[in-house]
Amino acid sequence: MAGYDIGMSGISAAQKALNVIGNNLANAATPGYHRQQVDLRPARDSYMNGVMTGQGVDFAGIRRKMDEFLEAQLLQYNSSLSSLSRKLDGLRVVESAMGELSLSSISESLDNFYASLYNLSLRPQDVNYQTSVLASAETLTSQFRNLASIVNSLQDSLYTEGQEVVSKINQLAVQIAQMNQEIFSLQVQGQECGNLMDQRDLLIGQMGEYVTVRTTTRDYGVVDVAVADTPIVIGSNVCAIRLGLVEEGGQTLLGIAAAGTERYETVLQSGTLGAIFELRNETLADFMGKLDTLAVTLISEINRLHVQGIGSSGSFTSLTGWTMTESSVAEFVPPVTSGTIYVRVIDPDGVSTRYTVTVDETSTLESVAAELASIPGLDEATGLYAGRLQIVANTGYKFDFLPGVLTSPTSTVPPVLAGAGPGDDQKPPTIAISGQYTGTVNQTYTCTVHTNPPGQTLAIGNGTMSLEVRDGSGSVVATVQLGQEYVPGTAIPLEQGISITLGTNGSSPGYLNDGDVITIEALANSDTSGFLAAVGINCFFSGRDASSIDVADDIRSDASRIAVSTGVEGTDNRNCLAMAGLGDQTLTALNGMTTKEYYRQLAVDVGQKISVLDMQQSNTQEILRSLEEQRDNISSVDVNEQAGLMVIYERMFQAMAKYLNSVNDSIDTIMTILS
Repeated sequence: MAGYDIGMSGISAAQKALNVIGNNLANAATPGYHRQQVDLRPARDSYMNGVMTGQGVDFAGIRRKMDEFLEAQLLQYNSSLSSLSRKLDGLRVVESAMGELSLSSISESLDNFYASLYNLSLRPQDVNYQTSVLASAETLTSQFRNLASIVNSLQDSLYTEGQEVVSKINQLAVQIAQMNQEIFSLQVQGQECGNLMDQRDLLIGQMGEYVTVRTTTRDYGVVDVAVADTPIVIGSNVCAIRLGLVEEGGQTLLGIAAAGTERYETVLQSGTLGAIFELRNETLADFMGKLDTLAVTLISEINRLHVQGIGSSGSFTSLTGWTMTESSVAEFVPPVTSGTIYVRVIDPDGVSTRYTVTVDETSTLESVAAELASIPGLDEATGLYAGRLQIVANTGYKFDFLPGVLTSPTSTVPPVLAGAGPGDDQKPPTIAISGQYTGTVNQTYTCTVHTNPPGQTLAIGNGTMSLEVRDGSGSVVATVQLGQEYVPGTAIPLEQGISITLGTNGSSPGYLNDGDVITIEALANSDTSGFLAAVGINCFFSGRDASSIDVADDIRSDASRIAVSTGVEGTDNRNCLAMAGLGDQTLTALNGMTTKEYYRQLAVDVGQKISVLDMQQSNTQEILRSLEEQRDNISSVDVNEQAGLMVIYERMFQAMAKYLNSVNDSIDTIMTILS
């Protein structure tokens, strides 16, 4: 009966092969389908009638035509392409928001702001120019806030998108686990399940587009799947993942963790979720950090100058800072250092007196407010109100924080000298300081009178008398003649733009003793601590970052408060020029760049990242096309090839049927003979 066995094995094999071919043709256009092929092997020979004879064909199963290494490469590059595309989308939103190629960019507004300050310096009293500065500042701060709002909104939307992606990953994990169970059950029973495996692999591929996956093949066709270092599918079991926020290094980062655990992964290599993590945790966080640095630097540098000056409206009767949530100066933003605040108080007669308030690391908002309240000429209303520092002058008094020099120096010249005779008292001269101090550090000049011979008392403009000027280090910086060469009432230049005038060109110019001392306090900075700018006293800008930067309320309500002057006369434009000059000044906080250069570099960085990602995307697409072509050569269904195979197996079926007929006829003949 071997002939029947051989014939039936061939017919069965041909039938199964035709079924596989039909399945291939039906799925020729099905995504993720791998061409199937029957595995036919010669049956083992059998010893019959003294001869080893073949026993037909064995059906060894159905194999999927696939290259596992190639499939792994496709999974990896599809994941990378999804990541690159999502990062490009996010960065293009930022690039569009920056609008660097338009006339409404922050870069353009910075130029306009500094230009408006320079224009105001030409006509400090002009209301139109004051209004122009205010308008350009409001445009600039609005653009900072808008850009920060867009980036913050993008970060928020990335969190929402991340939750959606994690939900899809968990859904895919459930489907993969279910298919693992079905495949296992069929494989145990010895049944073929190539189509199910293709469907499961397609799901794994979809998961790979969302996140980097690692697969491990187990017995009976079961595949375990891990996301990053977290197993998510183990056989038919699912370990869901969840998205959360975790604090790391002072930042709030996105992370994923297995449900029920607190071990978060904050860095993913690729996939849409990897791109979301990189965009939110790194790219946008770094961008916002730099944008905040620029905004904070602009606020602090402008305010550092502005707090020391006055506008065309003059000195102040009251000033109120912004609400402070911190008490200790060590916690203030921008930071406060140990230093001195110099407060100039002007009495109703116009006489100026300078007072000092010391700030150190132990100071608090309350302690500094108390020191300010103790200054003569300031009202008892000076103090803290709902976390806001308020400085109020007594009726008829005013105050400011002007640096430079006071018109009346400190002097140890006696008010009345020994008289030469009745009614002829040798009175001291009037002493006046003028000019704008151009030094960069606070300085105290000590001016000592010397006569020749020593020990004399001489009238200004008589005899041999000089004034020796030493700076704070004790170095002699000038020696000026006050004797016969000097005309009383004439201004004498000393150093750094300061001049001194002694006596008047009249009948009694005044007298000086040998050894008399005149002390001149010259300030380049009237708040060496940075306290006033930190609490919002006489500031131009308010806010602590790019999201909150704004024009201070006092300036918005009265543009004449723009502090153009630092001279006690209030008629100069030095402060306005200094603020305008910040546009061209390199700053340590900005890595040695100007504010304009720093922002432009920020824009260039975004553009370069987009350019690099574009190139990487193009390269990845090319690699994917090559890999897909290789996969198609191995796994795709060629209709013509399948049609050729179909003809072969049809003929095989027909031939085996004829073979069985021949075997049957032979047996019938033998049986007839035997009967």
